[in-house]
Amino acid sequence: MKRLLIIISFLPYLAFAQTADEYLKMGNEKSAQKNYKGAVVDFTKSIQLNSNNVKAYLYRGNANSNINDYTAAVADFTKVVSFDPGNANAFYYRANANSNIKAYKNAIDDYTKAISLGLRNADIYHYRANAKVNSADYTGAIEDFNLAIGITPGNAELYEYRGVAKTNLNDNKGAILDYDMAIKLNPANADVYYYRANSKGTIADYDGAIADYNTTIRMNPRNAEAVFYRGNMKTNLKDYKGAIEDYKKAINMNPKLPNLYYYLAKAISNTNDVKEAIVYFDKAIALDPTNAELYLYRGIAKSKLDDKQAAMDDYNKAIELKPQFSEAFQNRADLKISTKDYQGALADANNAVSFGNNADGYAYVTRAKAKTALQDTTGAMADFNSAIKNNPKNTDAFFGRGMVKIALVDYNGAIADFTKAIEVFPGNADAYQYRGVSKSRIGDKDGAIADYRKQIEIDPKNQQAYLRLSKVLIDDKNYTEALTLLNKAITPNNKDGKLLVARGEAMNGLGDTKGAIAEYNKAMALDTNAISVAYSGRANTKLGLKDYVGAEADIDKAIERDQNNDEAYFFRANIKMIQKNYEGAVYDYISVLLINPDNIKTYAYRGLAESYLPDTSGMQSDFNHGIKLSPKNENNYILRAKAKVNLKDYAGASRDFNTAIELNKKNYDSWLSRGLYKESQGDKAGGCADLNNALALGSKDAVDALKRYCNK
Repeated sequence: MKRLLIIISFLPYLAFAQTADEYLKMGNEKSAQKNYKGAVVDFTKSIQLNSNNVKAYLYRGNANSNINDYTAAVADFTKVVSFDPGNANAFYYRANANSNIKAYKNAIDDYTKAISLGLRNADIYHYRANAKVNSADYTGAIEDFNLAIGITPGNAELYEYRGVAKTNLNDNKGAILDYDMAIKLNPANADVYYYRANSKGTIADYDGAIADYNTTIRMNPRNAEAVFYRGNMKTNLKDYKGAIEDYKKAINMNPKLPNLYYYLAKAISNTNDVKEAIVYFDKAIALDPTNAELYLYRGIAKSKLDDKQAAMDDYNKAIELKPQFSEAFQNRADLKISTKDYQGALADANNAVSFGNNADGYAYVTRAKAKTALQDTTGAMADFNSAIKNNPKNTDAFFGRGMVKIALVDYNGAIADFTKAIEVFPGNADAYQYRGVSKSRIGDKDGAIADYRKQIEIDPKNQQAYLRLSKVLIDDKNYTEALTLLNKAITPNNKDGKLLVARGEAMNGLGDTKGAIAEYNKAMALDTNAISVAYSGRANTKLGLKDYVGAEADIDKAIERDQNNDEAYFFRANIKMIQKNYEGAVYDYISVLLINPDNIKTYAYRGLAESYLPDTSGMQSDFNHGIKLSPKNENNYILRAKAKVNLKDYAGASRDFNTAIELNKKNYDSWLSRGLYKESQGDKAGGCADLNNALALGSKDAVDALKRYCNK
């Protein structure tokens, strides 16, 4: 019995002992059933029984890869290639495992080795391309994608990922072509529409980008980033309402998207709902309190609310967090300009220029503004030139340079710059305004009127624009249109007395002196700031009525209320001319120009007064200067012609009268003055013809002149 027991005890060992090959077979069976963990156990046992079993290492490497234990897989494949260095598949598998543990350089080396051993299918080029993308070798990746596409040109993924590589090389147009092909081959891939939208946005095809984001979102409604970026495209198209809707939708989907509150706040800022914008800037800062840009843009929003100190605090914080933050220095400089701290503004603007790349030119524009305020026109001009050189589409630079040219009395140069500012940004109402001012200064009344009308079209609520246009219409003797314009501008709630004064001037031009005086009186009662100009306007009306005493009394009151009312001195000078107090008139005209050097018409009037003294040197200087500044103003030539008549320069007078009429055939003063001159020279036929033209244009003085000289 004992012997029998011994025999029985060995039976189990003999029955269940397994060979290395049997474990290998068992492992493969488990792998086929996707029991990769069990397979690893069996392959390990096979290796334990035969440590040189290359297949066991290879199979275990694949099983480890399938359970995502890529480090173990790399070790197994390394063992395989040590036994069999010509095994292309082992290098390929190890490359895949290395890619999965982000050892991209090792992966690329292994793919290259496998290719050199003859493994040249589309997948290996595809995967090596992916590893190169992850190593930022986008050029190399594109080369591999090209090889893969050459083998399998119908694989949509290859075009998709080659497009991604091209995007990373900023070849967005090339990327879009690849995305187009990927979509053609597989129109159901939402990711490709998303990638194509991003590339379209980068090349400023915002509408195209929005269309692709729409498709992406329709296919994948939970893609918060697509909604977010669609908002960015809408912002670029200035569809701020649509952008805000997208940003808020993205917040509901994923409130942790980077910079989402920041972009939402910026979009809201552009709708002028600045208070709500600040609320979202606050939220963005709470999430990212060390982000200097958030403080900068919150400061800009607070500046729009005229909360200067709060804005300054935010700009200071932005600079504290980012000491070379050019935009923050620039905006702080702008704020200092608004508080008249021009030296501080200049210091900040210097930093803005030093620390920025200045591609948009705005740092130079800000520094130019500070220099202009400090009366450094040369430095300001240089900075505006630099801004324009850096960015030929900087409308603010052209506008600012135009303003400096006005200060330098270069009106034609200013007109050219304002014109360029308008070309860059047709909605620039200020550029139309100051181009109109410049045209008015050179006597181009029609041009000035056209520009002021355009300003009102762009900014119909700007009452000062109505006032400016009415003034030039009145100066052009277009009283009816001026009155119509002012009637439109003056509402029952009007608080601006100067509009009433202008309406009085228009009424006076139409001969409604009673209505004009009523308007001046209303202006005095309504607006303390308009009292002085109302008195001077009323004085001018009384002057036309030959009420010289009343006119002088009103002039005195106008000057008493405002010693800087240049028009009051101008009208007083005109009274003195009527009284033949030419020396007194000259002194008053001098006062006009001391108060307001831009009152250009005064030079010609002073020249006429000087012709009576006679001060021929002063007269010539004034007429030359007036005509140089305002060469298209016919009044300069009318007055110089009258001065030449005084000096018995009849040929010169004739030339000037003719020039005045050539400049503006609608001005009845030109015809009236030349008609009276011709009559005085014995040319009755020519004189009467001119007087009839003056009458046809609306001259009331022509009625009496025709009766006296022509209707006998």
